Amino acid sequence: MNAKAIAAIMAVLILASVATVALPVQGGGNNNPNKLWGAQTYLLNILGKKSDWNGDPSYESTDRHTMFVPEDVDGWLALDPYFEHQPYDPKIWVNQGSEFAVMDPNMFDDGECNLTIGAGRYEVYFVALGKPGSTATLQGWIYNVTANEYLLKVGEVSVSHNKKPNWQSGTGMFYISESEAGPLLAALGMTWAELLAALGYPPDATQIWIFDLITWLATQTGYEYAYLWKLIGGCKHIQVRFYKVG
Repeated sequence: MNAKAIAAIMAVLILASVATVALPVQGGGNNNPNKLWGAQTYLLNILGKKSDWNGDPSYESTDRHTMFVPEDVDGWLALDPYFEHQPYDPKIWVNQGSEFAVMDPNMFDDGECNLTIGAGRYEVYFVALGKPGSTATLQGWIYNVTANEYLLKVGEVSVSHNKKPNWQSGTGMFYISESEAGPLLAALGMTWAELLAALGYPPDATQIWIFDLITWLATQTGYEYAYLWKLIGGCKHIQVRFYKVG
């Protein structure tokens, strides 16, 4: 693929990402997802701290299940001495490897955390715990690391803490559907069926695992891609449960 073709793909996808409307996630209601999927494979706690929190626990162990992020994202950004010139962009990088691990739990030092999930496919659920009334929002994005820019939005999830835990499915943030892939297919000059075949998926597949797509895109364009959650709004405690399904 030549440079002009790569540039065309980038331009189309960047414009498309602005217009992407997130599909509503499947509501978990007040039902604990353990009732649907059994015991979780991995549980992650994303803890919201005050904007001036410095962070002092040891971060050397990757066995932890905890991340520390600003509860008030806007207030935290306002404290950044470089806010007017180079504001932090709160990201949680999500990679896939052989085992679950929190590689970087502290967002306060550089605006980033890093989570590695285990091999396989997962159902993923989010809930807000802690102070009632607060709402947290995370957006899923494919990120062009080479160009240092957001490429394509892949859904979002918002959770609010009520009297009873209100679980929401965020599984859709880990898959891309045919409609979501439309701009990508147009840029590549491919049909959905051709993309499925290129990835080795069955012809009747209705969605693609996000990490399969990222890996394939890199081979086609020569660019490096990654997946992340962009923290739009925080709260005292976001809990994330992963249930292995394949």
